[in-house]
Amino acid sequence: MEHPLLRFLETHPFVRLTVPLMAGIVVADVGDGFCHIPYIYVLSALILVGALMGVAHWRHSWDRRAGFGALSLLFFFMVGGACCSFHWRKVQVSWPSGPLVYEGRLTDGVTSKPRSYLCPLRLTACWEGDTCRPLDANVLLYLPKESAVSALKVGQTVRFYGTVKPPANFTPEFDYVRYLLHRHVTGTLYTRHWQVADTLSVGWKARALQERDRLLAYYRQAGVAGDERAVLSALTLGYKKELGEEVRELYNVSGASHVLALSGLHIGILCTVLTFSFSFILPGGRRLLWRKLLALPLVWAFVFMVGLPVSAIRAAVMFSLLIVGSCFTRVGFPLNTLALTAFGMLLYNPFYLFDVGFQMSFAAVASLLLLSSWLNGLIPRPRYAVVRYFWGLTTVSLAAQVGVIPLILFYFSRFSPYALVVNLWVVPLTFVIVSLSIPFLLLSFLPLPAWQAAMGWLVSHLVALMNGGLSLCNRLPGADVDSFSLSMGEVVSLYLLLFFLFYGWMHRCRKAVIGVLASISLGLICRLFAS
Repeated sequence: MEHPLLRFLETHPFVRLTVPLMAGIVVADVGDGFCHIPYIYVLSALILVGALMGVAHWRHSWDRRAGFGALSLLFFFMVGGACCSFHWRKVQVSWPSGPLVYEGRLTDGVTSKPRSYLCPLRLTACWEGDTCRPLDANVLLYLPKESAVSALKVGQTVRFYGTVKPPANFTPEFDYVRYLLHRHVTGTLYTRHWQVADTLSVGWKARALQERDRLLAYYRQAGVAGDERAVLSALTLGYKKELGEEVRELYNVSGASHVLALSGLHIGILCTVLTFSFSFILPGGRRLLWRKLLALPLVWAFVFMVGLPVSAIRAAVMFSLLIVGSCFTRVGFPLNTLALTAFGMLLYNPFYLFDVGFQMSFAAVASLLLLSSWLNGLIPRPRYAVVRYFWGLTTVSLAAQVGVIPLILFYFSRFSPYALVVNLWVVPLTFVIVSLSIPFLLLSFLPLPAWQAAMGWLVSHLVALMNGGLSLCNRLPGADVDSFSLSMGEVVSLYLLLFFLFYGWMHRCRKAVIGVLASISLGLICRLFAS
């Protein structure tokens, strides 16, 4: 009988390919200060390709499966290292020591800071005397508090005079330099000498962000204001810059901050609403696939409308792969589809691996896929539909939280004991808000101000209800545990512990006890060295 783990790896090929790819990215990222030569990785990858062909050719003298598998892992490890090294070379920019004239396009909305406006730019050119030199680098431009700056729009070209400096760390607790470089930001500067150079850009990304800004202005015109508009903008448009510190703290303490990230939950709600709406046009269970195919372009249209955020793109890619796979009557393995999504995104930009949202999103979905059905089967199927609904919601929430708790403790050093209870009503309320926001957004294309105001009033009060409920939960005793943190080694040991516990329980494997003990030992060693 085949081992369960081997059977899992055979049915989930992209899981075993994504893991070495991520390992190669991590190793190359850690060693970026020692070696910036990606050609070593490329050469090694080519050698491994030849070795793989040799293994397939001389299979009589090799253990084909073991040899091919080991060399495949090494190959994708090298691919991950090569991709990461190439991206590190892109962000290693030597800026001139003196001031020059630069030109660049605004890549995102202007953010108000206490003493200035923050403008993310993609530089396209600089002038050294009469010589114009092309550039391709991202910088953070800080401009004075002027009304003309706040009126800047995404895609506009700005010309300015100043000295661009490499990013610098402000505190030893947070590596701000690496944080910016992982986002391809290679320099910062403050200047008072600037002007708008020409009209708006017509690129896809710029058009998407301009459409998002139009919808943000539409929310204001519809009467949605204050914290309600800030939360609604985050829920439906993925725009978090209007969220104040009090609102962020409100959602972080309660354990409901995940609903503010436009990701799989929101795309899933959108797919559900669209599929249900199309059921009136194409009734019948056999036409479910056609309803999903009709919903697919509308999902991508929504992703474009909200500015093509990374979190929404990865969720839309995963749903698209699932729907396309079902068109070919393939047996679905959602975890393999999730791994395929991560694999493609990391090949495109390996720095995504170091994004907190990327990590928590994939960890939550992976934990959900692995644990939800198992947790749901711990008790017999409830007789009443209401009980089944709340029990299903409980297991889904618990499964997702198990996957992200180690990351929450590592990045935020806090944990909410009431998060499970909070999500029992926050998630359904989010479903209602996002569902009503779909017709609310569609009304922005119609000259119906009365309907727009009515929908704005309804959605605004639902958001206020959610904020008020979270505020009450945060007043409960022990609502915020903020004195416990984990190191990276402890996070790894905790995930290993969860894996061996789950694997041993599912397959009644006594040998998993060795893995459990090893994980606990690793965690204790990491805690000892951390102290």
